[in-house]
Amino acid sequence: MITSDLKHITELLPQVDGPVKKALSALKDVDFSTWDKSRYKIDGENIFALVNHYDTEPVNDRRPEKHFKYTDIQLVLEGSEKIGYCPLKAEYKVTENKKDSNDIVFYEKVENENFVTLNPGDMAIFFPWEIHRPNCQSGKNPVSVKKVVVKVKMC
Repeated sequence: MITSDLKHITELLPQVDGPVKKALSALKDVDFSTWDKSRYKIDGENIFALVNHYDTEPVNDRRPEKHFKYTDIQLVLEGSEKIGYCPLKAEYKVTENKKDSNDIVFYEKVENENFVTLNPGDMAIFFPWEIHRPNCQSGKNPVSVKKVVVKVKMC
């Protein structure tokens, strides 16, 4: 997992390569105020962005998840959310498997989960070997969030 913000994409670009670098380069100069809830192609099915609006939920109401074909670059545009993350372990029990249809599986529970809070302009990159739990409340009450999730197909 990598965390950064829009202000530091230029410094981050030399540290990454391949499709992740291409995705971050595409985000560097985007005017996100024009983006609404939709799907935007950056490089066909190799790199695309999903814009979401939702209210955060308590951590225990959100399920840990992971992807297989795509890396997630999650960028908060409005609001604030907490995201859990941890390495994948073989003993974690899958509760819902949508690997073939939606490139996602959900887990019952995970151990040693860390959390990061993303505010407007903050981003986190989650790779297929990591579990993450997005859309969690960072405080006592739900918050309305607008977020871009850039899906980057792994080589």
